Amino acid sequence: MKWINPRGEIIPFGTPGVKEFGNSGLKLSFVDPKIEDSGVYKCTALYSNTQTMEVQVDISFFDDIQFEDCAELQNLVEGKEGKINCKPHGNPQPSINWEKNKQKVKTDRVSITPAGIVIPKVSAEDAGIYTVEAFVFDTGRNKYKNITVNVLTPPRIIEIPEEFVAIQGEEYTITCRADGSNPLTYTWLDPQLRDLSTVEGFRVNEGMLTILRVDRHAGGEYKCKVKNPADEDEASVVLTVQVRPSIVQLDNLTKEEGKVATIECKADGVPVPSLTIRKDNAYHPLQDGEDDRIEIEELDAGEYRILRVRIINVKRQDDGLYFCKASNAAGETERAGHIEVQYRPDMSLTPATVVKAWSGKPANLSCIAQANPNATITWKFQNEPIEIGDDRFQIQGTVSYSSLLVLTENRAQYDVFGVYTCEAKNGLGDNFTNINLEEATAPGQVTQIVFDKVTSTTITFRLMGPGNTGGLPITHYIMKYKNANEPDHTTTTVEWIKDAPYILSDLKPRAKYQFRVTARNVVGEGPEKTTEYIMPEETVPEPPIIVTEQETVSSYPDRFEVRWDVPNDNGEPINHFEIRFFKVERDIKGWVQMDKAVERSVRNWESKPAFELSGLHPDTYYKIEIRANNKIGNSLPETVIFKTRTVFTIPGEVNNGHISTLDEPVVSLPIIIAIVLVALFVTLVILDVTCFFRFHCGLLYLMRYRTCGRTPEKIQKSLEDGRACKNQNNGRDRRSNNPYEEDPMLQLPTRA
Repeated sequence: MKWINPRGEIIPFGTPGVKEFGNSGLKLSFVDPKIEDSGVYKCTALYSNTQTMEVQVDISFFDDIQFEDCAELQNLVEGKEGKINCKPHGNPQPSINWEKNKQKVKTDRVSITPAGIVIPKVSAEDAGIYTVEAFVFDTGRNKYKNITVNVLTPPRIIEIPEEFVAIQGEEYTITCRADGSNPLTYTWLDPQLRDLSTVEGFRVNEGMLTILRVDRHAGGEYKCKVKNPADEDEASVVLTVQVRPSIVQLDNLTKEEGKVATIECKADGVPVPSLTIRKDNAYHPLQDGEDDRIEIEELDAGEYRILRVRIINVKRQDDGLYFCKASNAAGETERAGHIEVQYRPDMSLTPATVVKAWSGKPANLSCIAQANPNATITWKFQNEPIEIGDDRFQIQGTVSYSSLLVLTENRAQYDVFGVYTCEAKNGLGDNFTNINLEEATAPGQVTQIVFDKVTSTTITFRLMGPGNTGGLPITHYIMKYKNANEPDHTTTTVEWIKDAPYILSDLKPRAKYQFRVTARNVVGEGPEKTTEYIMPEETVPEPPIIVTEQETVSSYPDRFEVRWDVPNDNGEPINHFEIRFFKVERDIKGWVQMDKAVERSVRNWESKPAFELSGLHPDTYYKIEIRANNKIGNSLPETVIFKTRTVFTIPGEVNNGHISTLDEPVVSLPIIIAIVLVALFVTLVILDVTCFFRFHCGLLYLMRYRTCGRTPEKIQKSLEDGRACKNQNNGRDRRSNNPYEEDPMLQLPTRA
């Protein structure tokens, strides 16, 4: 037996191929058959080598259903044409059916092709799960496949600055933000189009570009690119780098007085900085034209800004620190330079050109030489250099400052008074100053003793100083005085500071006194000036001295305390003080008395007598007259005007232990409030009584109803029993038979 294929070829034994099937059969098997293997196959047999037998079988092979280009996840781009790819094929060619979310796909807005679905303009509603089914009617074979379709939104950059300003050396972050379907991938490119996520010094994180340290030359156009599976977008930002100003040059200068000094400040920065120069301790910078000696010029030199200040005829006051300030939008900085002005010695600070001294008192002559560089100082006496070792002098300091100590106690050997010359010299020149050492003496005699004011027991002097003060100011006057009829040991000495009050007190009336006055300076006392004076006889006291100032306002509205000093009694003791006070008012002629005066007498007092006036009116002016009295009579009056305080009070109010005795009390605010409350209470009571009798309502009506416990039902029953409320004295009921007429309380209420 053998198998013959459709091409008439004997199929050999093997796999695939022919195998024995039992003892009397052959099996034909196929592995991975193809369509071209279809056809009529013959099984033939030669029986007993003489008889041929055969059987035919028509075999048809077909391709199974396959899905080509049919990814399970496919993305469409919103707004663009899209295609859902899936191409089923087989042999025979299968039929195709498309569903979306288990619903047949409508062809009103899409086209179905053998290779898939074509969507002219994709929208969000096109997303979903699509199912493609392929089937062959002849074989009954079918297959299906699910495809998940996502509709993606293309990326669109919605946030990025057009310009960005950064300062050199600082860290900055630029934000680029986009919307669109995820995943979004951001890329930043610098002006050289380098991917900054791989460049040192930059960091990219979800659209944010961080420059860790801005370089001076990092400016330019930076691009932000963003993409997703749908599309990509890009935008640019221009980075401007600002550089803080830096002062690269500000020199120190040394110039001679009278020369020209030019100080130059040089700075750079981005943008180019503006420059100013100010002198130390000056609030405002130097300005062109502010001083005729100062010229200011500003110019550019490449990337540098230069400010040049030219000072003509440099003076000593120009010496010092100068601060250059550079400013731009990135910040500001300041640097100091120094102008040193050199000049010849200046002796103007020498403290004195005339010095006074006297025998036995050393004289100190000081000499100050301002100079730059420092000056060397030497001394001369009467144009002769002072030699080292001269025992009349001691020199301390030889540079800029020197002190010459003149030992005047040696003048007995040779004179030391005269002209001393201090000379100073430096590399720019020399200078000198003369100091005249003059001999000082004790003052001369006082020119005149004037008795300026005399009372029975006191004298006020006016002293005319000596014509010769000895070369030094008078410091004191010494007064020695005694009763002319008493011995010298009774002399009293008084020392007065110059220009102080020269007063003697506790003198005796009608006594003759001898006065001797000398003037004193630091050298000593001058000769005495002598005079005599006979004191006047006893008389009335001097007027009291009131301590209170005019028109003082009292601390109280009804009293006032006046104080005065005890005056001079003029030889007779003071017995008492007489006090008069009365109201006054001011008019065009002055203060005018308005009522009768009140008189008081003070007989007991201490060192500071005082008296309290009481019973006064508030806000009123009063005048006080005080006289001192001794056995000879009264002194002239001393007066003062005061005013009592304005205050709201009531009669009998206690103030610091004193009860007010005002004749015209003023009603206080609490009293007014109390009066208003009482008036309000009385008004309410009147209204309630009126409502009780007139309208049968109100508080009294309610109280009576509650007290009697009457209701209309009880009233009716009371009428039937012939009883009513009785009086509190338990007397007989004398009302009429109709209780409603006499007692409004019994009137039945009207029902609504």
